[in-house]
Amino acid sequence: MLNKEDKIRYLRLLGYLRPHWKMGVAAAVGTMIYGASELIIPSALQPMIDGGFAQGNMQIIYTTIAVLIAGFFVRSMANLSSAYTTTWIAQRVVYTLRVEMFAKLLRLPMPYFDHYSHGSILSRFSYDVTQLMSAVTDSLITLCRDTITIIALLAYLFYLDWQMTLIVMIAVPFVAFIIIYIAKQLRALARSLQEDMGGMNHIVDEVVRGREIIRMYDGFQHENQRFIRETHAIEVHALRSKKVAALISPILEMIIVLALSAVILLAAYSAQNHPEQMTIGKFVAFLGAMAMLFQPTKRLGKVFEPIQRGLAAAQSIFEFLDLPNEESLPAAEHSLEGKTIEFRNIRFAYGEQTVLEDFNLCIAAGETVALVGASGSGKSTIAALLAGFYPLQHGAIYIDGINVETLSLAQRRRVMAYVTQETVLFSSSIAENIAYADSDAPRERIIAAATAAYADDFIRQLPENYDSDIGQQGGRLSGGQKQRIAIARALYKNAPILILDEATSALDQNSEAKVQQAIEALQHKRTALIIAHRLTTIRHADRIVVLHAGKIIESGHHDALLAQHGVYAHMWQQTRGSQ
Repeated sequence: MLNKEDKIRYLRLLGYLRPHWKMGVAAAVGTMIYGASELIIPSALQPMIDGGFAQGNMQIIYTTIAVLIAGFFVRSMANLSSAYTTTWIAQRVVYTLRVEMFAKLLRLPMPYFDHYSHGSILSRFSYDVTQLMSAVTDSLITLCRDTITIIALLAYLFYLDWQMTLIVMIAVPFVAFIIIYIAKQLRALARSLQEDMGGMNHIVDEVVRGREIIRMYDGFQHENQRFIRETHAIEVHALRSKKVAALISPILEMIIVLALSAVILLAAYSAQNHPEQMTIGKFVAFLGAMAMLFQPTKRLGKVFEPIQRGLAAAQSIFEFLDLPNEESLPAAEHSLEGKTIEFRNIRFAYGEQTVLEDFNLCIAAGETVALVGASGSGKSTIAALLAGFYPLQHGAIYIDGINVETLSLAQRRRVMAYVTQETVLFSSSIAENIAYADSDAPRERIIAAATAAYADDFIRQLPENYDSDIGQQGGRLSGGQKQRIAIARALYKNAPILILDEATSALDQNSEAKVQQAIEALQHKRTALIIAHRLTTIRHADRIVVLHAGKIIESGHHDALLAQHGVYAHMWQQTRGSQ
């Protein structure tokens, strides 16, 4: 039995079927016809045997054969109709759920990704949705079809009073040929479907990995369109596959009934001269109906397992869909120039671990401030708070003197560009990566950004220049090339505030030199916040802020900090000694 919460979930599932009620009616009619059609054989046996064989009435035999053929044709069409319409509805429900889940994924708050692995997220889109589809469609069809079959057979048995059953199945030699032929088509469609599923999972994985870039460059609509195109391909191939697979059953059933009809016809001709008892027809029809009760009863006994799996999947999916979005109500519009930044009395903790304590920092317009310190000192957290990836717990951040809490996240991020240590590139062309989420990007502006990032030279050496596909995660580019593409993306956005989170710490010296030139071009006339472990990359910063345990312990220009012979000077000496 379903408890109250399960009933609520199942009703919510049925809500996804409501827009497709016409197809649902077609599926229901096909299901009822198919379920009731189980009576064709047992109901035909009695008149055929009693009236045809016993009395030698060939007209009854001909009529019975015609009824059998017509009845099984209707049964086959009903099966094809219910199978296809059910799958159509299921695919539409899956399509709707996946699009809703993907839209939710794009808008989830960043802390969610700290608590859930990529695999668990991908599982919701694949396994959970599949189980849910089975509960909504296959299990309901089994319940309805087999319930109707059992009721019809029981009613017929009561009508007959008593009987025995005989089921004659004739094996047809070319059945194997048909199965092999259709199986080849199904294999080809299955390969296409697997490729589509791989493409969908890849896009989801990219969104998870590139969540900062998507948010900073307002790529929500762009990613939604990519995902919808891939999901639509899955829907098309799945429907084609089911249509081909559904042909197997009606073809085989027609072959069997034709073979059965031929046997009956031959038996009738051979029995013309032999009298038969009237009770034989009833006897055979009864046993036939009784034996046909076995399979639907067995299926009904197994149907509750997929229902429970589906309800568990529904709980997982609906919990995901009911999660709060990253941003709630839109804020009032403010005119931001993005010139100054102020962190005031910031305190922040991940759970019980305090990362920032009474952090205060003012960054003037056009100033480059570098944050240095040991791992866990709070450098990346400062950048994440500025970008709005995590909500403030205490204190305030001001941009141009405006409290960011009065700004929408879109407003805040509109004046920021973000370059990460682990470069995030998407599986598309170089031009599309530079002008990310801008579908009408002028080619001249893309080239200008790439030139300023010292990337134009190597781009033009590629086979298709700016239209070259960079492969998954930029796999066809070197680390330095990928970093310069990311810098070109930031230059293309032309935002007044720049966040560089350990942008060159993973590069070799040659690549770092080229990237450093691009970074210097990017910093020009911008307010920049740089986070780096390699001190050589930030020695020319206007100000260097040294963090320890979430607090500022030193601040000043490179030369001034060296003269203090403090923590920064010690870090610098360690850096020089390791070179």
